[in-house]
Amino acid sequence: MFEAKELFEKITYPALMHCKSGADRAGLMSVLYMIFRQQLPVRIAIQQLSKKYLHMREGKTGLLDAFFETYLAAEAVTGIGFEAWLTDEYDREQVKADFLKSGQAKLRLDWILRRE
Repeated sequence: MFEAKELFEKITYPALMHCKSGADRAGLMSVLYMIFRQQLPVRIAIQQLSKKYLHMREGKTGLLDAFFETYLAAEAVTGIGFEAWLTDEYDREQVKADFLKSGQAKLRLDWILRRE
């Protein structure tokens, strides 16, 4: 995440982002761009992860939604900022375990769309 922030500070604009097979890497980077470069709140920036931009939260790519929703839940309780949460509270394995336990990742969307 912090490497993305550094990238956004160093690159020349305008810039084009894309991902190889539509598995939402560009969507994630779009959200991070909005947070780090445009200084938008996470709750606004995550609008980049919508069907409008061809993001499908059904299936494995829903992990991105779960990640940001976990942050938003922590922010609502403690008011913690995104970067502080990443550094001090974010538990990658727990977010992933909670997402997998939800059953949402079992949808075969990635197979249907032939995505990685």
